[in-house]
Amino acid sequence: MESFTDALKQGNLEKIGAFPKSDLHNHFVLGGSRQYLHKMTGIKIEPVKTPILSMDEMHAWNRENLGERFETSEMRKLLIRAALHQAREDGVTVLEIGEDVWGLSEYFHNDIDELIEAFTTAQREIAPDMELRLQIGLSRHCPIGYLQECLSYFWGNRAFYSIDLYGDELAQPIENFKSIYRRAKKEGLRLKAHVGEWGSAEDVRRAAEELDSIRQNGLIAR
Repeated sequence: MESFTDALKQGNLEKIGAFPKSDLHNHFVLGGSRQYLHKMTGIKIEPVKTPILSMDEMHAWNRENLGERFETSEMRKLLIRAALHQAREDGVTVLEIGEDVWGLSEYFHNDIDELIEAFTTAQREIAPDMELRLQIGLSRHCPIGYLQECLSYFWGNRAFYSIDLYGDELAQPIENFKSIYRRAKKEGLRLKAHVGEWGSAEDVRRAAEELDSIRQNGLIAR
């Protein structure tokens, strides 16, 4: 039997998809099946054809290819379903995925149960054998007070598995998020943070040092 490495070398997506795998951080808005979305909406989303070199370029691609067409509750839920379809096609058996905290009010009427149900229903109907781990997402550019207000709807809900910080690393220093991570640790969440995607090795070092006491108890620096 051919190995996963052989399938990668061949660039054979069908063979690659046949191997079970984990996806431990899926941005569902950008992680869905383009074929499924085209079938359901008639909207054709072009793939990324050249490397994206900055957050600005990523946002520009997002505006051009998704934009306001998907800025409704109904379409947001369709993007969730598209992500489950893609994950199933890719052979994912463990999927860690979730909504940004600001999305709760934007698309789910500040109803945490509606948000959870959108993910769990999609998983149950599309990929019932897949392990679903719900993640709480934090956009780094958002003010801390605003994030804390949004998080008040999430704290104490045992449906969530992890929390992650992502976005523009230059928006504000990592130190600003220490209180949120301390609370998340008390909530029993797995702790993750994106560091070094657009920044430098120094940014990674500082993040590790500033969050060291939390990192030693489960922080994953990505």
